[in-house]
Amino acid sequence: MALPRTIIRLLRPYVIVLVAILIYVAYQHYHKVENEVITQSHANLRTATKLIQGQLNTSLSSIASLNKTLSIKDTKEANQLAIELIYSTENYNDILRYNHKNHTAFSETDIDIAKHNNSHPKRIDLTALTWTDMNFMHNNYQVSNLYQSRNKRWVIAVREKHPKQVEQYVIEFDLWYMSQSLIDLQTMSSGNVFVVDRTTGQIILHPNPDRIGKSASVYRYAVAGKVIQDDRSAPVSYYFAGKPTYKFDTKDNIVNSHPSGEVTYFFKNDPKLAVYNARNSLNWIYFSSTSRSTLFSHSYSLLLVAVLAATLLLVVFVFNFINKELQLELTKLARSTDLFEFRNQVNVLLSRFCSHNRIQLCLYNHDSHTFYSIGYSGEEHAISVDKDYAINLLSSDVTYIRHTKDDLLANQVQIDKPFYRLPLQGYNGLFGVIFVESRTRTYGSLMKLLQTYIETALSNVLFHRQLSLRDSATNQDNLFTLRNKINRYKDHKDVYLLTMDVDDLKVINYQYGYTCGDQLILEMTDIVNTHFPIASTLSTARVSGDEFCVLYHADDQQMAYALADDLRDAIQTHRFKFDRTDIHFTVSIGISQLQSSVDKTLAASLQATDRSKKKGKNLTIMNVTI
Repeated sequence: MALPRTIIRLLRPYVIVLVAILIYVAYQHYHKVENEVITQSHANLRTATKLIQGQLNTSLSSIASLNKTLSIKDTKEANQLAIELIYSTENYNDILRYNHKNHTAFSETDIDIAKHNNSHPKRIDLTALTWTDMNFMHNNYQVSNLYQSRNKRWVIAVREKHPKQVEQYVIEFDLWYMSQSLIDLQTMSSGNVFVVDRTTGQIILHPNPDRIGKSASVYRYAVAGKVIQDDRSAPVSYYFAGKPTYKFDTKDNIVNSHPSGEVTYFFKNDPKLAVYNARNSLNWIYFSSTSRSTLFSHSYSLLLVAVLAATLLLVVFVFNFINKELQLELTKLARSTDLFEFRNQVNVLLSRFCSHNRIQLCLYNHDSHTFYSIGYSGEEHAISVDKDYAINLLSSDVTYIRHTKDDLLANQVQIDKPFYRLPLQGYNGLFGVIFVESRTRTYGSLMKLLQTYIETALSNVLFHRQLSLRDSATNQDNLFTLRNKINRYKDHKDVYLLTMDVDDLKVINYQYGYTCGDQLILEMTDIVNTHFPIASTLSTARVSGDEFCVLYHADDQQMAYALADDLRDAIQTHRFKFDRTDIHFTVSIGISQLQSSVDKTLAASLQATDRSKKKGKNLTIMNVTI
């Protein structure tokens, strides 16, 4: 009988102890993984050093042979030997005939080309090069600093330290090819090995050839000076924290006092652990870098269990609070009166109850199959036209997607992290979709609950919006709606505005009565909808008693004019019965391409309509834009 009471009494301390144990085990596991990474990184650095020294050693015999041939004044044979070496050794970018007195050189490749073209090779200025002794070659050879060769390749050069003559041969090593030997030296399948100039911080060798020649982030923020940063030593902090502010004294280079060791730095906001070694005669620093997120992922499962255990402890205390706050926010959402207020309240709701980096609401227009967003001032911005995507959303549910390339619309609104996709549906089909950018999953049941309430609130807002944005007699857009749509498409060069006015409607009203005029308006509405179907037209609007507008796509001005004139002709030939009398009527039409503002577009279209009336009515006139 006392078992339930005992469980209730012991559950809380049990969960607390369990959480503490799991966190401790996860922390120890993380440091074990970190030590393994450091050990593997040191091994990779030793391998990289041997590989690079081996490549440089291969040039010794080549330089000796070339200099020997040059010493017997056989320049033709020396050139032929140099060309053979260049084409047979992929690491060689070029071989230079170097004068160490005036620090100039000629390219053997250029000499060979000049010989065949009966021209003169161009002299190369090498005064900017600095040379460093290579101890592993018994100090008889030197390597240059990083520079760009005559063919714009990043290279280093190797030469004899004490040549026997003024001219000697220098071999340029293509660093792109040398870097290929580092590709397989990966730490935990994600790290890489690269080499940096100790003096300048430029990358000399890197598995990614685009990085060669650029300044290394690890050098700037962790090597060039003593780093002073806020306390982010814990692995969890390193993973979740933003980029810290670094300060360093450029005179205090870390490798001066610590030739090898480990440093932490940020590269593109990603925390990295780098093992380095500067113990070499080349004045280089070897780095083996690994993302700390990779280290953290190895402890993720244990930490997840710890978080879940802590959640069990907290759920009893926070349930009532969450329930109360959720009801409060849902009440505010249900009271939204327009899309701008709705968007803001959705952001507040999801911000309070979902872990997120960014929230994007995209609404859907059934008539034009257009997805659009609501701006900070309530304005609408078109994003894309995609009917097939909308159809797919109708059959989908709340989904967590890790790659933006798997969702076209998410890619277009620049969602670049894993996200939740919440399709919003209602009585009239698809209303829109919400993207909630989040690195971690939340409760699926919570997301579905929020989706349901958001759909209900959006249905109410759109219903009231439709009542205020449509003409009650014709169910077409009103002037306010038309202006919004013109503003949405004002940057589209293939969109035109057609404005038409019924000719002599006052005469018809006077002769047959206002009931006849009302029927005429409905007849004209049917004709407009026939020639400009809702599915393929951006907007058909009634902006005043006898004035209609159509916003539509056309490939060019000729096509825009032809579509409008076909409408005018259809109205001209139309007849309808009123009180046993055949009634016919005409319209005057003006067309304008969309201008830089809504007012300019409406004014240009109305000017064309007025010109049509002044020229005799029943005409179509295009306001030509050059």
